[in-house]
Amino acid sequence: MSTWQEVRNQRSPTFLFWNSIIEYEALVLLVIRAHRQRNFTLYVEALEELIPLFFALDHVNYARWTPIHVRDMKSLPESIAREFQREGHWVLSKTGNRFSAIPFDQAHEQENKVIKSAGGAVGLTENPVAFRRWMLSGPETTRMLHQFEEQYLLESEESSDRLNHEMGLSAQKTFKQQVNNLVDVIRKMGNPFLDDFQELVTLDSRDCMDYAVAQSVVNLEQLGKTQYQDYVKAVIKDRTIAISSPIKKNKIPLYSKQPLRTKSKQSKTIKALQNNVALFAQLYIAMQSRDADLGEFFCHEVQSFPPSLSEFGNLRLPSNKSELLKCIAQPRQSEPPTQFDCKIFDGAVIVHCLPVTGVITFDDYAENVFIPHICIQSSRRVDVVWDTYVRDSLKESTREKRGKGIRRKVAGGTKLPPNWMQFLRDSVNKEELFAFLTNKVAEYNWPENKTVYITSGFTL
Repeated sequence: MSTWQEVRNQRSPTFLFWNSIIEYEALVLLVIRAHRQRNFTLYVEALEELIPLFFALDHVNYARWTPIHVRDMKSLPESIAREFQREGHWVLSKTGNRFSAIPFDQAHEQENKVIKSAGGAVGLTENPVAFRRWMLSGPETTRMLHQFEEQYLLESEESSDRLNHEMGLSAQKTFKQQVNNLVDVIRKMGNPFLDDFQELVTLDSRDCMDYAVAQSVVNLEQLGKTQYQDYVKAVIKDRTIAISSPIKKNKIPLYSKQPLRTKSKQSKTIKALQNNVALFAQLYIAMQSRDADLGEFFCHEVQSFPPSLSEFGNLRLPSNKSELLKCIAQPRQSEPPTQFDCKIFDGAVIVHCLPVTGVITFDDYAENVFIPHICIQSSRRVDVVWDTYVRDSLKESTREKRGKGIRRKVAGGTKLPPNWMQFLRDSVNKEELFAFLTNKVAEYNWPENKTVYITSGFTL
């Protein structure tokens, strides 16, 4: 791997993901190429490069037996190794075509398919007489069928049968369409090999994966190599661990794996009550054998978190703010004026209130929804102030309790999420959206009779 690739891998998990996909697919194609071209050395080397992936992704059977297979292939007697490497007798060619060698077990399956009846060979092993007949007559039946095909099949049919299934017109059209679709997505959404942000995103929707998934992609290769080296040392070289010993699974979070569900409030309450029962049982036993003061006991913390201030480890929230308005005397308000010199808007409120129906991308939302809403204001000056999201604050803990929505990278050509309100639950989504809208407002050509001021972070 070049130095440029190493730097890109460290800076962008998205680049690392696609770069790893290309490398692993190339290894799989090398294994297939080794079979087709009778290249035994290439087969062993490519297969050994794939073994760390079996360990990292919890393919236990492949992880257990593939290292043994590779070790056996490297330890073959000289005569057998010579036959495999020079003559290529570790695979079989059923035809004289190039790039057509296949493994022996695959050839056996193809021969079995020829002599199987409509019901197949299921149940033959349970009937010894039928099984012996099938074993004796099977090879002869196969020979007669091949002899008949060679003599009576037309040349056109024979040549068409020799074609690979991917050489047909339908397969080629499908492949071309898939390549064009991928190219169109990259042109619209951006080249993943040029992204520098520290997030792992999908190409079509620009949805961002969880941080744990991005870390899995970053640590996947090293994790697999470490486990493979430890396995070879302990099982094959030192022989301190039996080959049948369980292999611990990593269970790393990936795209297809759903995130762990948080426990419900009822289950947490039951768990807390069980802990309290155990605590008071210990207190009761201690009070039977020694003279203790309950008041002094309860003066000290007996929980991992103070129940008066937190609930299951999270800070307790006050009651609804709307209820506090009942305690505040409402002053008499005069009639609002009909004209304004300046209007100040809370940008986050505007984003929550404006509809998103009829718009597809973030560019459409900024140009057809947000900016027109500012243009229709009657005042000559309009100020838009964005909210800020301070980490480890009371407001941030309130947002965390409400739950997080789908993380999606904000860009001009990115499609709007189907659930807008759920998208706005994520603080990072809103920060990127506010920055995007600020740039759009700054680049817009406003009329001479209107002045617009908008904040960008903590600056105006």
